[in-house]
Amino acid sequence: MKHSRDFSQFDGILANGVNHAVIDVDNTITKSNIVQFYLFIKRERLKNRLLWWLFLVYCLAAAPFYLAVDRLSRDWFNHVFVQRKFGKYAYEQLEKYAQRYFEEMLKRQFIVPVHDLIFYLKEKGVQVTLLSTNFDLIVKHYGAYFQVPYVCLPVVKQDSRIRIDFSQLKGFKRNYIQRLNPAMTMAIGDSKYDLPMLEHVHYPIIVANKKKKWMKSIQREAVLIRA
Repeated sequence: MKHSRDFSQFDGILANGVNHAVIDVDNTITKSNIVQFYLFIKRERLKNRLLWWLFLVYCLAAAPFYLAVDRLSRDWFNHVFVQRKFGKYAYEQLEKYAQRYFEEMLKRQFIVPVHDLIFYLKEKGVQVTLLSTNFDLIVKHYGAYFQVPYVCLPVVKQDSRIRIDFSQLKGFKRNYIQRLNPAMTMAIGDSKYDLPMLEHVHYPIIVANKKKKWMKSIQREAVLIRA
Protein backbone atom coordinates (compact mmCIF):
# COMPACT_ATOMS: atom_id res chain seq x y z
CA MET A 1 0.00 0.00 0.00
CA LYS A 2 1.51 3.34 -1.06
CA HIS A 3 1.54 6.31 1.31
CA SER A 4 1.66 9.99 0.46
CA ARG A 5 2.40 10.86 4.08
CA ASP A 6 5.84 11.36 5.55
CA PHE A 7 6.44 8.81 8.31
CA SER A 8 10.16 9.48 8.61
CA GLN A 9 9.83 10.34 12.33
CA PHE A 10 8.64 6.78 12.89
CA ASP A 11 11.58 5.38 10.91
CA GLY A 12 13.81 6.79 13.63
CA ILE A 13 11.77 4.97 16.28
CA LEU A 14 11.85 1.70 14.35
CA ALA A 15 15.60 2.02 13.92
CA ASN A 16 15.87 1.66 17.70
CA GLY A 17 14.53 -1.87 17.49
CA VAL A 18 10.82 -1.25 18.04
CA ASN A 19 8.90 -4.24 16.72
CA HIS A 20 5.47 -3.97 18.34
CA ALA A 21 2.76 -1.29 18.22
CA VAL A 22 -0.25 -1.42 20.54
CA ILE A 23 -3.09 0.80 19.35
CA ASP A 24 -6.34 1.92 20.96
CA VAL A 25 -9.44 1.96 18.74
CA ASP A 26 -12.17 4.50 19.59
CA ASN A 27 -11.06 8.07 18.84
CA THR A 28 -7.63 6.76 17.95
CA ILE A 29 -8.29 4.86 14.73
CA THR A 30 -11.79 6.23 14.10
CA LYS A 31 -13.71 9.17 15.50
CA SER A 32 -16.17 7.00 17.36
CA ASN A 33 -17.46 5.75 20.68
CA ILE A 34 -19.87 3.14 22.00
CA VAL A 35 -22.70 5.66 22.34
CA GLN A 36 -22.57 6.24 18.60
CA PHE A 37 -23.14 2.52 18.03
CA TYR A 38 -26.14 2.61 20.38
CA LEU A 39 -27.62 5.54 18.45
CA PHE A 40 -27.01 3.71 15.18
CA ILE A 41 -29.07 0.76 16.40
CA LYS A 42 -31.88 2.93 17.76
CA ARG A 43 -32.12 4.86 14.50
CA GLU A 44 -32.50 1.58 12.63
CA ARG A 45 -35.21 0.36 14.99
CA LEU A 46 -37.15 3.60 15.38
CA LYS A 47 -38.34 4.11 11.82
CA ASN A 48 -41.03 6.53 12.96
CA ARG A 49 -39.54 10.03 12.76
CA LEU A 50 -41.53 11.34 15.73
CA LEU A 51 -40.35 8.47 17.93
CA TRP A 52 -36.77 9.10 16.81
CA TRP A 53 -36.93 12.76 17.80
CA LEU A 54 -38.53 11.91 21.14
CA PHE A 55 -35.72 9.46 21.72
CA LEU A 56 -33.12 12.15 20.97
CA VAL A 57 -34.77 14.41 23.54
CA TYR A 58 -34.46 11.59 26.08
CA CYS A 59 -30.78 11.20 25.16
CA LEU A 60 -30.11 14.89 25.73
CA ALA A 61 -31.76 14.67 29.14
CA ALA A 62 -29.84 11.55 30.12
CA ALA A 63 -26.46 12.62 28.73
CA PRO A 64 -25.25 14.59 31.80
CA PHE A 65 -25.76 11.55 34.03
CA TYR A 66 -23.83 9.18 31.77
CA LEU A 67 -21.07 11.74 31.20
CA ALA A 68 -20.70 12.14 34.96
CA VAL A 69 -20.50 8.37 35.42
CA ASP A 70 -17.88 8.13 32.67
CA ARG A 71 -15.75 10.85 34.26
CA LEU A 72 -15.91 9.12 37.63
CA SER A 73 -15.09 5.68 36.27
CA ARG A 74 -14.95 4.19 32.80
CA ASP A 75 -15.52 0.81 34.46
CA TRP A 76 -18.80 2.04 35.98
CA PHE A 77 -19.85 3.47 32.65
CA ASN A 78 -19.34 0.12 30.96
CA HIS A 79 -21.54 -1.59 33.51
CA VAL A 80 -24.21 1.13 33.77
CA PHE A 81 -24.50 1.98 30.08
CA VAL A 82 -22.90 -0.67 27.87
CA GLN A 83 -24.28 -3.83 29.48
CA ARG A 84 -27.72 -2.33 30.10
CA LYS A 85 -28.15 -0.96 26.58
CA PHE A 86 -26.71 -3.85 24.59
CA GLY A 87 -27.37 -6.80 26.87
CA LYS A 88 -30.99 -7.09 25.75
CA TYR A 89 -30.05 -8.07 22.19
CA ALA A 90 -29.46 -11.57 20.85
CA TYR A 91 -25.88 -12.29 19.75
CA GLU A 92 -26.77 -12.74 16.07
CA GLN A 93 -28.84 -9.56 16.09
CA LEU A 94 -26.09 -7.43 17.60
CA GLU A 95 -23.53 -9.03 15.31
CA LYS A 96 -25.47 -7.89 12.24
CA TYR A 97 -25.81 -4.37 13.61
CA ALA A 98 -22.09 -4.24 14.36
CA GLN A 99 -21.15 -5.29 10.83
CA ARG A 100 -23.43 -2.67 9.29
CA TYR A 101 -22.15 -0.04 11.71
CA PHE A 102 -18.56 -0.71 10.67
CA GLU A 103 -19.32 -0.72 6.95
CA GLU A 104 -21.71 2.23 6.89
CA MET A 105 -20.28 4.48 9.60
CA LEU A 106 -16.85 3.60 10.91
CA LYS A 107 -15.17 3.21 7.53
CA ARG A 108 -16.05 6.84 6.86
CA GLN A 109 -14.65 7.98 10.19
CA PHE A 110 -11.05 6.79 9.98
CA ILE A 111 -8.48 9.20 11.39
CA VAL A 112 -6.44 9.13 8.22
CA PRO A 113 -2.90 9.59 9.61
CA VAL A 114 -3.42 6.67 12.02
CA HIS A 115 -5.12 4.55 9.37
CA ASP A 116 -2.16 5.01 7.02
CA LEU A 117 0.39 4.57 9.82
CA ILE A 118 -0.98 1.12 10.67
CA PHE A 119 -0.38 -0.10 7.15
CA TYR A 120 3.04 1.57 7.11
CA LEU A 121 4.08 -0.16 10.33
CA LYS A 122 2.91 -3.50 8.98
CA GLU A 123 4.99 -2.99 5.85
CA LYS A 124 8.00 -2.38 8.09
CA GLY A 125 7.46 -5.69 9.86
CA VAL A 126 6.02 -4.27 13.08
CA GLN A 127 3.55 -6.45 14.96
CA VAL A 128 0.42 -4.31 15.35
CA THR A 129 -2.13 -5.23 18.04
CA LEU A 130 -5.40 -3.42 18.67
CA LEU A 131 -6.20 -3.00 22.37
CA SER A 132 -9.70 -1.83 23.24
CA THR A 133 -12.23 -1.96 26.06
CA ASN A 134 -14.91 -2.02 23.39
CA PHE A 135 -16.45 -5.42 22.75
CA ASP A 136 -15.44 -7.91 20.13
CA LEU A 137 -18.49 -7.73 17.87
CA ILE A 138 -17.18 -4.32 16.81
CA VAL A 139 -13.42 -4.62 17.29
CA LYS A 140 -13.19 -7.79 15.21
CA HIS A 141 -14.10 -5.76 12.11
CA TYR A 142 -11.09 -3.49 12.69
CA GLY A 143 -8.94 -6.59 13.07
CA ALA A 144 -10.23 -8.02 9.78
CA TYR A 145 -9.86 -4.71 7.95
CA PHE A 146 -6.23 -4.18 9.00
CA GLN A 147 -5.51 -7.92 9.22
CA VAL A 148 -4.04 -7.61 12.71
CA PRO A 149 -4.79 -9.32 16.03
CA TYR A 150 -6.91 -7.57 18.65
CA VAL A 151 -7.55 -7.81 22.38
CA CYS A 152 -10.88 -6.58 23.72
CA LEU A 153 -13.89 -7.55 25.85
CA PRO A 154 -15.58 -10.79 24.79
CA VAL A 155 -19.31 -11.11 24.20
CA VAL A 156 -20.92 -14.20 25.67
CA LYS A 157 -24.13 -15.77 24.36
CA GLN A 158 -26.62 -16.10 27.19
CA ASP A 159 -29.99 -17.65 26.29
CA SER A 160 -31.73 -15.14 24.02
CA ARG A 161 -29.44 -12.27 25.07
CA ILE A 162 -25.77 -11.43 25.34
CA ARG A 163 -23.48 -10.66 28.24
CA ILE A 164 -20.34 -8.60 27.88
CA ASP A 165 -17.57 -10.17 29.94
CA PHE A 166 -16.21 -7.44 32.21
CA SER A 167 -14.27 -9.84 34.42
CA GLN A 168 -10.90 -8.59 33.11
CA LEU A 169 -11.89 -4.94 32.74
CA LYS A 170 -10.06 -3.71 35.83
CA GLY A 171 -6.53 -2.84 34.79
CA PHE A 172 -7.29 -4.17 31.30
CA LYS A 173 -4.77 -2.12 29.32
CA ARG A 174 -2.13 -2.13 32.05
CA ASN A 175 -2.26 -5.91 32.39
CA TYR A 176 -1.77 -6.39 28.66
CA ILE A 177 0.94 -3.83 27.99
CA GLN A 178 3.11 -4.99 30.89
CA ARG A 179 3.71 -8.25 29.04
CA LEU A 180 5.67 -6.35 26.41
CA ASN A 181 9.20 -5.00 26.44
CA PRO A 182 8.77 -1.21 26.82
CA ALA A 183 11.98 -0.49 24.91
CA MET A 184 10.67 -2.35 21.86
CA THR A 185 7.07 -1.14 21.91
CA MET A 186 5.18 1.95 20.82
CA ALA A 187 1.66 2.67 22.06
CA ILE A 188 -0.91 4.87 20.34
CA GLY A 189 -3.88 6.30 22.21
CA ASP A 190 -5.98 9.42 22.55
CA SER A 191 -7.11 9.86 26.16
CA LYS A 192 -6.27 9.51 29.84
CA TYR A 193 -7.75 6.02 29.72
CA ASP A 194 -4.78 5.03 27.56
CA LEU A 195 -2.25 6.25 30.14
CA PRO A 196 -1.40 2.75 31.43
CA MET A 197 0.00 1.79 28.04
CA LEU A 198 1.38 5.23 27.14
CA GLU A 199 3.31 5.43 30.42
CA HIS A 200 4.72 1.91 30.10
CA VAL A 201 6.34 2.14 26.68
CA HIS A 202 9.41 4.08 25.62
CA TYR A 203 7.57 5.43 22.57
CA PRO A 204 4.15 6.94 23.41
CA ILE A 205 2.14 8.29 20.47
CA ILE A 206 -0.92 10.45 21.18
CA VAL A 207 -3.73 11.29 18.79
CA ALA A 208 -4.63 14.88 19.69
CA ASN A 209 -4.63 18.36 18.22
CA LYS A 210 -2.95 19.90 21.25
CA LYS A 211 -1.28 18.97 24.51
CA LYS A 212 -3.60 18.33 27.47
CA LYS A 213 -3.09 18.24 31.24
CA TRP A 214 -3.29 14.45 31.56
CA MET A 215 -0.31 14.08 29.24
CA LYS A 216 2.02 15.57 31.88
CA SER A 217 2.19 12.26 33.72
CA ILE A 218 3.95 10.65 30.74
CA GLN A 219 7.66 10.78 31.55
CA ARG A 220 8.93 10.28 28.01
CA GLU A 221 8.36 12.74 25.20
CA ALA A 222 5.26 11.78 23.23
CA VAL A 223 4.74 12.16 19.50
CA LEU A 224 1.49 13.93 18.62
CA ILE A 225 -0.60 12.84 15.65
CA ARG A 226 -3.10 15.48 14.61
CA ALA A 227 -6.58 13.99 14.42
